[in-house]
Amino acid sequence: MRLDHVERGLENLQRDFPLQARISNEPELIQRTYTQILRFWIVKSNPPSAQHFPEAALRRLIALDAVVSSAEGLGAYPFSAKETSIRVAHGKHRPTFAMCAVDALAIPLFWKSLVRLESRCHACGVGIELDLGPCVDSPCAVDAPFVFMHFLNRQTRTEHPACSGLCTAIYFLCPDCARNLIDAVYTLQEAQCIGQMFFAFQTTLLQAFPERQENGS
Repeated sequence: MRLDHVERGLENLQRDFPLQARISNEPELIQRTYTQILRFWIVKSNPPSAQHFPEAALRRLIALDAVVSSAEGLGAYPFSAKETSIRVAHGKHRPTFAMCAVDALAIPLFWKSLVRLESRCHACGVGIELDLGPCVDSPCAVDAPFVFMHFLNRQTRTEHPACSGLCTAIYFLCPDCARNLIDAVYTLQEAQCIGQMFFAFQTTLLQAFPERQENGS
């Protein structure tokens, strides 16, 4: 694993989408509401309804691009309420969708289990299927996919949220399509490491705000 490559990728991702910095600067009510939405996703694997959370806190989280509101419910990176090209499933959890490739690689950390990931190569459309665990020990098989990350050099906000901007430029590539790309391409292990470090602050929040009676239905 190219540690310097991983470090630069993480820095670029945090620059374009400073999610941790935004949440860390918010008052307790905002952080607690955010954590409740995340926990709902982790436990139930489906989007919670907006009506079960404080309206003012939810508006703030949407403005921060920490939560995405849609007809399907509330999405919270890495979990997408809307259907995407990346599907993640596990026997104990109903199938769900990830916002982007790096997000999908972080989900096993929250479920603490092996997951089945299904997607396709962004360039040629060939199917991609793999089993992925919570540890950064991704398979080194010849046919393991790569992850392409194109950074937009602009910070996400409500007017151009990450889910419809930055995330569309972070996707899986098959080995053949990734062959001649260097700087913007990451091995599966490198991308999983970036994803887990990017979302590590969420684990800290889940510990800081222990589970109470769950909101939503």
